[in-house]
Amino acid sequence: MSELVERSGTPAATVRYYLAEGLLPAPTRAQANRYLYDERHVEIVRFVRLLRERRGLSLEEIRRLLPDLLPDLLDAPSGGVFRPEMFSQLIAGFAGHPAGPSVAEQAIDAGLTAFSARGFAEVSIDDICRAVKIAKGSFYRHFASKEDLFIAVTRRVPALVAGSLIAGGGLDVAIAPHVTTVLELASLASRDRPSCRAALDTLLSGLESVLVDSGTVADLGAAEQMLGDQLGWVVMTLGGRSTPGHPGCAS
Repeated sequence: MSELVERSGTPAATVRYYLAEGLLPAPTRAQANRYLYDERHVEIVRFVRLLRERRGLSLEEIRRLLPDLLPDLLDAPSGGVFRPEMFSQLIAGFAGHPAGPSVAEQAIDAGLTAFSARGFAEVSIDDICRAVKIAKGSFYRHFASKEDLFIAVTRRVPALVAGSLIAGGGLDVAIAPHVTTVLELASLASRDRPSCRAALDTLLSGLESVLVDSGTVADLGAAEQMLGDQLGWVVMTLGGRSTPGHPGCAS
C-alpha cells in the first residue's frame, strides 16, 4: 500500500475508498494481514484521479466507464495483456481535454482530513477554502454550511472502512481514523440537530452493513454489538440503536 500511495500520489484513505467503491481490482493476499498491489492499481488510481480532476466526473460515472475503457486492465491478472505504454497514451488523450476539477469532491477530501485530525469545532470554512484554494463563494455554491460539508464527509466513512477491511485490516484498524468524526457527529446529534441525527443513523447503518457484507460478522445484531464495543454505546444510543441489557443502554 505504501508504494502504491507514493507512486500514485494518492492518500491511502482515498485508495481504500476506491477499493470499496469497486474501482480497483482486489489486491493479492500474500499473508494474513499483507496484501500486494501491482502496476494495474497504480495506473487505475492515476486514471481515476485524472477523470475526476480534469474531467470533473463523479465516481459513479467513472465506475460505469472503466469496464469499457479498460476491460483488460480490470479483468486480466498481473502480467496479462496490460501494456503500460498503451495506458500512458490513453491517459495523455484524456489529459488533453480541458475541464475543471470537482470543487465539491476536493472540499470533501479536505474536510475528511481536517475533521478527522482536529474535530468539527476547530475546523473553519476558511480552512477548507485555503486547502482547496477556492473562494468562500465557491464553497457556498456546493455546501450550505460547515455542517453540510461535515455530513457529506461522514457519508464516506462506511466506504473507507470497507476499503480498509478489503485491504486486510481488522475493524479496530479500519475504524481508528474515523473515531473522531463519528464522535463529533454523535455530539452534534445530541444538540437537537435533526440533520446530524439522521446522518448518524445513516452512518451507523452503513457501518453495520459493511461488517456483514465483508464477512466480519454474521448478522446485523452482531454488527451492532461490535460497533458498540468499538465506538461506545453512547454513540449507538444517540443513533437510536441501543441494545437492551448492554451497559449504558436502556433496558
